[in-house]
Amino acid sequence: MARRGTTRQQDTDRAASRGAGTKPTAPEDPAADRASSARLWLRLFLLALLGAALTSGLVLPWKVIALVLALFALAAGVVALVKAVGAKFPRFVVLATSLGLAAALFLTAGTAASVLLWPVTRTYEDCMSRALTLQAQSDCEDGLRSLDVFGGA
Repeated sequence: MARRGTTRQQDTDRAASRGAGTKPTAPEDPAADRASSARLWLRLFLLALLGAALTSGLVLPWKVIALVLALFALAAGVVALVKAVGAKFPRFVVLATSLGLAAALFLTAGTAASVLLWPVTRTYEDCMSRALTLQAQSDCEDGLRSLDVFGGA
């Protein structure tokens, strides 16, 4: 029955426009769901890896953010790789994800080493921030190679 002052067609159009945001009653295609989930995890992996790469150059204590992002990128990359294989994505996507995982692994290892060697890294960063000449920068690098925590030799 039409509301007062409207036709049945107008009521049907209004009901259809209101229902646009609701869940469909028919079940969706499982393959499309797998592909959508894989794309979501691939995006998360890419964003986490990019964020880790951009923040890895920061000084301590901000370098810890890069470590957290790199660890998340590793986890998201593994999930994305499994989902991409399950969704039967092209080989290029699987290969690119695998290479991204290798990059995330190296980035995680390097950042973790910097964070684990906090005193050495802090001393090196302080030394490099004060170094005005090439000789002073070379001295800072020599101190880093010898793991000189206390800054004097």
